Amino acid sequence: MPLRIWIASLLIAIGGLAAAAETDTVDSVQPGGPGVLTKCRDWLVASSCRTYHHISLPSRVAVGDTISISFGSSPKEYAFSVARIALTSDRCTIFGEATGDKIDIAPCHRMEPGR
Repeated sequence: MPLRIWIASLLIAIGGLAAAAETDTVDSVQPGGPGVLTKCRDWLVASSCRTYHHISLPSRVAVGDTISISFGSSPKEYAFSVARIALTSDRCTIFGEATGDKIDIAPCHRMEPGR
């Protein structure tokens, strides 16, 4: 039984490394459609995250940009500061400066330098 647990752990670790190798950090992307915002809040003893769909995005998003987005059933305006962009195949995740805040986009394409 311990051998099975060790083999399973090894396979999970290898799979995680392979997934990490496929992800590329880029400076700017071109969203191919709306995004899905995940907004998290830390409470004293716990944290909670909410997901908002159909987030309109500009035609170009770059690290360092501050995107003005509107979300929710009674729309709220939010200034989303882009800290990092991860690109995997034709999907990207834009990470905000606030912990846990991110926007997932599919399809999403790398912007060529100088554009």
